[in-house]
Amino acid sequence: MTLLTTVLAFVLVLGIVIFVHEFGHLVTAKAFGMRVFVFSFGFGKRLFGFKWGDTDCRVSAVPLGGYVKLEGEGDDLVSEDTSRLGDGRDFLSRPRWQRFLVYLAGPAMNAVLTISVLAVFYMIGFAIDASRFDRPIVGAVEAGSPAERAGLEPGDEILAIDGEPVPSWEEAQYHILLRPDAPLSLRVRRGGEERRVEVHSVATSAERVGSIGVHPLVRIGQVLEGEPAEEAGLRPDDAILMIDGTSIRSFSDIPPLVRQAEGRALELRVFRDGEILDVAVTPRDSGQGPRVGIGPKTVIRKFGPAGAVGESVRWTWEMTRQTFDVIGRLLTAQISPKTMMGPLGIAQASGDAARGGAGSLFFLVAVISLQVGIFNLFPLAPLDGGHLAIIAVESAVRRDLSPGVKNWIMNAGALAIFLLIGLVLYSDISKLGFVQNLMQ
Repeated sequence: MTLLTTVLAFVLVLGIVIFVHEFGHLVTAKAFGMRVFVFSFGFGKRLFGFKWGDTDCRVSAVPLGGYVKLEGEGDDLVSEDTSRLGDGRDFLSRPRWQRFLVYLAGPAMNAVLTISVLAVFYMIGFAIDASRFDRPIVGAVEAGSPAERAGLEPGDEILAIDGEPVPSWEEAQYHILLRPDAPLSLRVRRGGEERRVEVHSVATSAERVGSIGVHPLVRIGQVLEGEPAEEAGLRPDDAILMIDGTSIRSFSDIPPLVRQAEGRALELRVFRDGEILDVAVTPRDSGQGPRVGIGPKTVIRKFGPAGAVGESVRWTWEMTRQTFDVIGRLLTAQISPKTMMGPLGIAQASGDAARGGAGSLFFLVAVISLQVGIFNLFPLAPLDGGHLAIIAVESAVRRDLSPGVKNWIMNAGALAIFLLIGLVLYSDISKLGFVQNLMQ
């Protein structure tokens, strides 16, 4: 059942993203009066469909993508009859700016899908872990980690990394993740004093992203009235650093330790307003097992329609900026290709998201849609970005490139894409558990 859920979720996620992308090409071409022969979800044999004017809207046998075929467009990807009928509606007879917009419409629609899905989330409202927006105050330091060797301690606040201010944990983690196996210069505040700490990050074994072994504060968002936590003096916004000497890295670490207490007092090390306190709390059985009566701190993100769209655009722009930053680091070998996610990774993420509910699944749709849109802007034919680059060059030189040159560009681009696909598949396969065991 798990495998079936993963497969169906993968087809759904990919289907929505590809459908919206190709629909952008379709409606833009039709808006300019171009003749579109085929609008297909999937490749291979036609299963079923319907006619929309001149267009055969179809579902094909292999649901791993889709395509649009226009009159006069070259048969570079699939075999379809795109012969020119001579009535001026073919793609190649249209001005370059119209062809440019047709190619651009696919990635643009991916961005629209991302913004639309996120805007709905922001209007409905959702709770997320508050640590993402918290100041980067260290809550836990892993034993033997680069951070421990550099002398970092719980309660230290990271102010800047390599000279760049990091006002939140989200920013701090982003800078660390993109610097695997690299020296980092941290400006840290402890108490009222600031100092510079040199730390060398490590690369995690699977994803090959950077880590120094630090975790955010695990803050209390709710203290229930009349429960042991309130009686012990715990307050909302307190952060739990340790329980009985065990470092707390996330709120999910707390319930198992409470259940194991079996009525004895737990020694909590708590961070409050810049000070570290020791507090004893004795769990009490409420009929559903022992508990202390606290809840995690979350932040509710909810906006009106205009605010939701604005926040969605801001998030999309920030993720686009970070994506190009990652691409730049990949090309300069600063991070490993194993950070990339291919079809197997998307399938696994789709299955996990489906089991997490509709909200998780559609959030994944928004993320994947943006990445697909960005990928299609790469200046490699036969991607949309490759066609856009050819049209831009032709506009600059004010003449069409010869068919021979275009074929050479198309073949070179296809080769580069195949190599990239192979690299991504290798990255996906190398992350599988049994493969990692074989490689050890």
